[in-house]
Amino acid sequence: MDEAGFLKDMVVVFGCAAIVVYLFQSLKQSPIVGFIITGTIIGPYGFSLIRDVESVRTLATVGLMILLFSLGLEYSLKKLMETRVAILVAGPLQMLITIAAVMAIARYFGASISASFVYGVLIGLSSTAILMKMIAELGAVNSMHGRIGLGICIFQDLITIPFMIAIPLMAAEKAQWEQIGFSIGKALLLIALVVVLARYIFPHVLRGILLTRSKELFLMSSIFLFLGIAWISAGVGISLALGSFLAGLVLSESEYGHHIFAEVRPFRDGLNSLFFISLGMLVNPAFIASNMGLILGTTAAIVVGKTIFTTFAVMASRIPLQTALLCGLALAQVGEFSFILLQAAASVGIVGSEPYQIFLACSVVSMVIAPALFGFSRKLIMRYAGNWNPRFALNRATDKELDEYEKYRDHVIICGFGLGGRNIASVLKANQIPYVIIDLNEQRVRECRKEGEPVIFGDCTNTHILEIAGIKRSRVIVFVISDPLGTRLAIEAARRLSRDIVVLTRTKYVTDMDMLWDQGSTEVIAEEFEASLELMTRILRVYNAPRSLVAAEIKSIRDQRFGIFRERRTTVPRMRLSNDLDVFTETWQAPASYFWNGTTIADTRLRAETGAMVLGIIRENHTLNNPDPGERIFSGDRIVLSGTKEQLNNAIHMLTNGKSA
Repeated sequence: MDEAGFLKDMVVVFGCAAIVVYLFQSLKQSPIVGFIITGTIIGPYGFSLIRDVESVRTLATVGLMILLFSLGLEYSLKKLMETRVAILVAGPLQMLITIAAVMAIARYFGASISASFVYGVLIGLSSTAILMKMIAELGAVNSMHGRIGLGICIFQDLITIPFMIAIPLMAAEKAQWEQIGFSIGKALLLIALVVVLARYIFPHVLRGILLTRSKELFLMSSIFLFLGIAWISAGVGISLALGSFLAGLVLSESEYGHHIFAEVRPFRDGLNSLFFISLGMLVNPAFIASNMGLILGTTAAIVVGKTIFTTFAVMASRIPLQTALLCGLALAQVGEFSFILLQAAASVGIVGSEPYQIFLACSVVSMVIAPALFGFSRKLIMRYAGNWNPRFALNRATDKELDEYEKYRDHVIICGFGLGGRNIASVLKANQIPYVIIDLNEQRVRECRKEGEPVIFGDCTNTHILEIAGIKRSRVIVFVISDPLGTRLAIEAARRLSRDIVVLTRTKYVTDMDMLWDQGSTEVIAEEFEASLELMTRILRVYNAPRSLVAAEIKSIRDQRFGIFRERRTTVPRMRLSNDLDVFTETWQAPASYFWNGTTIADTRLRAETGAMVLGIIRENHTLNNPDPGERIFSGDRIVLSGTKEQLNNAIHMLTNGKSA
């Protein structure tokens, strides 16, 4: 090997990749596409800037192994069980439909059975990397479509194992069932052996290594385990890449999986780019230019077809249309595992050079347009597809369900029943406050119903679901869901049905608060801000700061941070004294420059002018209940008033401005 020439090739590869990926990041495109285009530019069909292509491909194989190893580490059996609906129902159904449809089309155009099957598998797989990037940028990782989409991607990644085994066997002219069964048997035996080692032997070895407190030894040991399992896998007929994925998957079950991932990640980020660059070197721009119409038409067919097939598969899992469409669009691109299978199929002659070029070009185009297509379509889907649920469209048991929740009056509607929703429900139950839950996780809904909770399966952006929950009879609706766009649309739907309801909203970021207020939320709680205040409080308490100082600091921070929202701030929502009376209470604090300072209650003529009554005065932590008309009001007093909404508004206006409205 010419070391100087190889070093020059590496400089060219990473230098060009840095420039191209920077441009693609500026355009908010996936780095994967940038890597592929880099390979096209510097490869033999481009400017031929690389001399030793085979050495680059050897490093690319190592990078691919590390990529698959790290992906295996990121998955775990526990994570798989969290998305079991997607893995057990939607994922298999989506792949079966896609493979069947593509096979029928490919056979119609004269492709062989084995090639048709491979085309179906390649098109059926989606990009986990691009999906995670899209939903992370939109803050929708924990949304329903984010979780289901990730579950389908995990299933797709896992089924590459049998496909990698099957492709070489399909290429044989007379593949015997005994041979196929023997190969699969060897793979299963290896998996069982590695699982036993990872569960009962590797943890003890790794624990002993960690006791040495040597980072270098732990890193070397992790690489040894990774390469050793991959090498053993290759020895029994499984590819190095697939063995690496298997190694990561089994090690993810150990308590040191996250530590191993942290150590391996720098190598992954540096070397896995070479795999996609090496793929780009195989792209022929001249061929693409001469077949542009075919490539664009095929790409459009792939994107539309995958969107339809995935949407149908998710809806078959009893998921509403809105979520199903979002999953369909999020998974409409071709995945990185498709490139791995494509190379395997091409190397054994199942896929020819021309179909190879067409598929490679279509894959790149689908990856490029995926983020823009998803971002543009997401708002339209969430706005216009929210009121259609297959459970109600196919079986509208509205009268029965409306009767079930008809008994609820003056209740709280909890939208989202994760940890936050459960905590709210627990407090409401302890205080005998009625509530109804809306959640889109069917497994969680089923468990809640077994516990006797009043829960409705549905999407809180759906006005039909909100009507079933009795929104027109409820006092408060609380949104504790993780999808920012879904939250805004749900608030809008709630306000369309009820203008008087108190809307409380949780959000992760302070930057979302103004938007949620504009949408109609009464109060907005930002997690990052409230968490920082709680941390600050704990720190001051560690240093024995008095409670008054802590309270003053919190007030100061709130005033500084939310100064731009001052005109939006509201008092605590008024409390209704009785469900049978339209009478509320409100607390108002006299400001420092108080017009009525020192004036008696009688002299204010508050009752005569507005109809509101003074129930009490809170002064320096002392409460005066039912004060006499001769009691004086001073700056800083908190006055508890009662009356109708109109009376209270007039009373507060009079106390603030010195005259009635």
